[in-house]
Amino acid sequence: MNKKYIGLIFGAIAGVVVAVLLVNSGKDEGTNTFTAFDSTVKYTMTELFKSPPPITEHGWNVDRVLVFVHVLMGVLFAGWTLYFLYCIFKFRESNHPKADYFGARSKFWSTLVEYGVIAVEVVLIVCFAIPLWAEVMNDEKLAEIKAQAKDGSGLEIHILAKQFDWSARYAGTDGEFAQQDIRFADKSNNPFGLDPNDASIDDVLVLAAKDRKGAIVVPADTAVALKITSMDVIHSFKVLPLRVCKDAIPGLQLPIHFEAKTKYLDPKEENKDGEHVFLITCAQLCGDGHGSMNGYLKVVSKTKFQEWIKTKSEAAQQARRNNLAAVK
Repeated sequence: MNKKYIGLIFGAIAGVVVAVLLVNSGKDEGTNTFTAFDSTVKYTMTELFKSPPPITEHGWNVDRVLVFVHVLMGVLFAGWTLYFLYCIFKFRESNHPKADYFGARSKFWSTLVEYGVIAVEVVLIVCFAIPLWAEVMNDEKLAEIKAQAKDGSGLEIHILAKQFDWSARYAGTDGEFAQQDIRFADKSNNPFGLDPNDASIDDVLVLAAKDRKGAIVVPADTAVALKITSMDVIHSFKVLPLRVCKDAIPGLQLPIHFEAKTKYLDPKEENKDGEHVFLITCAQLCGDGHGSMNGYLKVVSKTKFQEWIKTKSEAAQQARRNNLAAVK
């Protein structure tokens, strides 16, 4: 192998190592995230991309990856465009009336650029993409949240998609999810398949989140684990300010977690009840009604959530008792 290429390879490796060290040196120890260019990231996402600011820590990491990838693509686009225009001018017919069938003799600079692009991509993958994926899809974190849900310090919600709305199920005040059975499943009234003859079930159901009053409710500053599935076709649960987007696939229960932070919630966007309401959309084409498959998710204080879940749980249990008494 040519000596200059050996030096180029070692130089590229050294450059990647230096870049990784520089990125790590710019990380905030409290969140273990790279924050050096956050003002630029925020401006790019909110002003240029017109995206609502994230209200989760991992959401900021999503934005960082998006912006840095777009910067790389912008540099490549500008670089290759300039090179293309240079070639058109340099090798125009009037300047080279006779074709050169051998092409470029020296590949040093083109190889240098190629290795440079690879080095930047490695840094983006190693320092940003892989840590972000590991954070969002952390099985240990999901198990921890489910364990915390028993004592109220965490929350687990089951999300069910169906044409064309979203439903949610909470464990109720007992902290336990009731058993499901496909025999009891009803797309309109009992999509989760709970036993209609069991009066002890206090699970809280949100059967259609299209109405703001019937929105899916989560507490602020609390880790939330979602278990997402579908009753018919493939959907995708997306809440842009949370930077959460997860497919809902029939037969699978796919997990994801997040934590809405009070420090990121804009007080100006509170409604009169002190709640922050966000739109749920479907990010997967799911049929003729795909465009109307919207819902709402509310972020409320911990105290208000505890009051809400207690009231809804007691009401659900009483309604089941009343229905059973009416049948008898």
